[in-house]
Amino acid sequence: MNSARPRLNSEHYRQILVRDGERRFREWHTAFLNYQRQFLQEMKRLQLRSSSNG
Repeated sequence: MNSARPRLNSEHYRQILVRDGERRFREWHTAFLNYQRQFLQEMKRLQLRSSSNG
Protein backbone atom coordinates (compact mmCIF):
# COMPACT_ATOMS: atom_id res chain seq x y z
CA MET A 1 0.00 0.00 0.00
CA ASN A 2 1.59 3.23 -1.16
CA SER A 3 0.21 6.22 0.69
CA ALA A 4 1.08 9.91 0.42
CA ARG A 5 1.16 10.22 4.21
CA PRO A 6 3.36 8.08 6.43
CA ARG A 7 1.59 5.70 8.82
CA LEU A 8 0.97 6.90 12.35
CA ASN A 9 2.56 4.94 15.13
CA SER A 10 0.26 3.79 17.90
CA GLU A 11 1.48 6.36 20.43
CA HIS A 12 0.88 9.26 18.08
CA TYR A 13 -2.57 7.91 17.24
CA ARG A 14 -3.35 7.55 20.96
CA GLN A 15 -2.34 11.18 21.54
CA ILE A 16 -4.63 12.31 18.71
CA LEU A 17 -7.52 10.39 20.26
CA VAL A 18 -6.83 11.85 23.71
CA ARG A 19 -6.78 15.41 22.35
CA ASP A 20 -10.01 14.79 20.46
CA GLY A 21 -11.62 13.38 23.61
CA GLU A 22 -10.51 16.41 25.62
CA ARG A 23 -11.92 18.75 22.96
CA ARG A 24 -15.25 16.91 22.94
CA PHE A 25 -15.40 16.97 26.73
CA ARG A 26 -14.74 20.74 26.81
CA GLU A 27 -17.54 21.28 24.27
CA TRP A 28 -19.94 19.13 26.27
CA HIS A 29 -18.94 20.67 29.61
CA THR A 30 -19.34 24.23 28.30
CA ALA A 31 -22.80 23.40 26.99
CA PHE A 32 -23.70 21.75 30.30
CA LEU A 33 -22.52 24.76 32.33
CA ASN A 34 -24.56 27.10 30.11
CA TYR A 35 -27.65 24.92 30.55
CA GLN A 36 -27.08 24.75 34.31
CA ARG A 37 -26.68 28.54 34.55
CA GLN A 38 -29.90 29.12 32.61
CA PHE A 39 -31.73 26.58 34.76
CA LEU A 40 -30.56 28.18 38.02
CA GLN A 41 -31.49 31.64 36.75
CA GLU A 42 -34.97 30.39 35.87
CA MET A 43 -35.37 28.74 39.30
CA LYS A 44 -34.32 31.96 41.01
CA ARG A 45 -36.76 33.94 38.86
CA LEU A 46 -39.60 31.56 39.72
CA GLN A 47 -38.72 31.68 43.44
CA LEU A 48 -38.76 35.49 43.44
CA ARG A 49 -42.12 35.51 41.67
CA SER A 50 -43.69 33.01 44.09
CA SER A 51 -42.31 34.76 47.20
CA SER A 52 -43.60 38.15 46.05
CA ASN A 53 -47.08 36.66 45.44
CA GLY A 54 -47.19 35.02 48.89
